[in-house]
Amino acid sequence: MLTWLWKRLSNGGAEASVSGRALRRFPEREVEGLLRARVLIEQRKADSWSVCTHRDCGLDARPIRNVGEQLLACCPRDVAADEMLEPDDLRRFGIDVDKLISAIAASGGLQAAATVVADGLWLLGRLPTGICVFLCRDTNVLMAPATILATRMAAGSAPITIITIELDPATELQLRAAGIEARSLTECVLVDDHGTEHLALDRLSLIAVTAPRLVLSRSRQSAMFDGRRLDLTPQMFALIRLFAEQAGQRDPVLRKEAIDAQTGRPANEIVRDLRKALVGCGLSRAAADALIVTVRGYGYRLGIAPAEVAVED
Repeated sequence: MLTWLWKRLSNGGAEASVSGRALRRFPEREVEGLLRARVLIEQRKADSWSVCTHRDCGLDARPIRNVGEQLLACCPRDVAADEMLEPDDLRRFGIDVDKLISAIAASGGLQAAATVVADGLWLLGRLPTGICVFLCRDTNVLMAPATILATRMAAGSAPITIITIELDPATELQLRAAGIEARSLTECVLVDDHGTEHLALDRLSLIAVTAPRLVLSRSRQSAMFDGRRLDLTPQMFALIRLFAEQAGQRDPVLRKEAIDAQTGRPANEIVRDLRKALVGCGLSRAAADALIVTVRGYGYRLGIAPAEVAVED
């Protein structure tokens, strides 16, 4: 039922509601539990019913009437098209987004309150294996550079797994290239003997993915290294961006003459200033020297693998 409610919420937005008729497919005990937990919030009963799908009566809805002991959605043109209803059919329920997310997290043994990371993205918690688990309403929101940066900031240096409703192969590959694992919700849910769904987080094993350590955003002119925000001046950001873009080339060394031409300053001086700026951002001197490596006689390069570098628009 948790998966079904999350799909309704993902497709219908925060104002999505469900009918008593739709809930009859689920165990009564589970529905009552979600009502007590205020995941489902009962609203005013329906006083009309949808029109026949195969008729055009000109009405937006059918009136509901008690006819003897029967409850009917009445067709104004054809009595034979009247639809018999049950009292529960008229019940309507809203879905509390935050409480549903908490219920999904709790079903997997995560008791801490979920945290909003970005619009449509929540951090459910951290597993004993160290994985940070996120829940996403729509993978399209993940393609925004700002969302990916917010995800990495929330996870720090921990591995990231995002659970979402639907996952197409292209999106999965894009996320994996960015060091993020993604799983569909149905893949992560088990149903117990009572028909109740549980998030099976033990299925989220560590996968050998090289998560980017250095993440740059061109549009935001922001940089992060090992989960630490680097507050760099525009000149220093432009230089570290040159190093990051060069790291993906066949020759990862940024030549001294290229640095001189791009920055208008001697390579040794501006690289020295970059290392000082990195120390000012909280890196140790040794870490700054290890990140910007001197290649004697040629120039400088990043001291991390290309797969550990991500440059986003």
